[in-house]
Amino acid sequence: MNTKHRINSDIYQTLSLPSLNHFSVIDVRNSIQSNSNRYGNNNNARLFVARQLQSLVEAGLIVCKGSGRKKVFTKTDLFHKADFELVDKRNSGRTLVKKAQQNDNSHSSIFAELEKERTDIEAELTVTLAEIEEYKDLMRRSDELNSLLRPAYSETAQKAATLMAKLNVRSGVLDLLRSKEASAC
Repeated sequence: MNTKHRINSDIYQTLSLPSLNHFSVIDVRNSIQSNSNRYGNNNNARLFVARQLQSLVEAGLIVCKGSGRKKVFTKTDLFHKADFELVDKRNSGRTLVKKAQQNDNSHSSIFAELEKERTDIEAELTVTLAEIEEYKDLMRRSDELNSLLRPAYSETAQKAATLMAKLNVRSGVLDLLRSKEASAC
């Protein structure tokens, strides 16, 4: 008795093309994403395709050579003779719960990333402001140093202004996220 092999219908549609014999996970991912938006971002789609292809390798329907990003798959004769059960990608309740958790994790990771950026900017701003004070002290010593250091002083002052703007924006966004989180509770 011939075993039916379960395979995603979009992946099967791509793999069954006669012109496609040597392919990578990325090739299949790009193809299914161009036909459907059910697979999420590139990374999720790539993982989905990789798992499907791995099950086909384990069944002997395709073979692979190489590793990592250089892994290339080839259809075997068994692929052309096999019976396939085509299944559509489904969104289960677990997937919806995971998406909600990912949104929460995404929110906290965005918050943590912005907080780190703000801390880094504060540190860089502190150094830049200290540089400005040093330039001022040196420029007061003589007219020659004043004219020599004026361009560097101006550049450093502009850098401080840019850093201050970045710091203000990140602080504002963090305040918005905190107030949004507080109102959600």
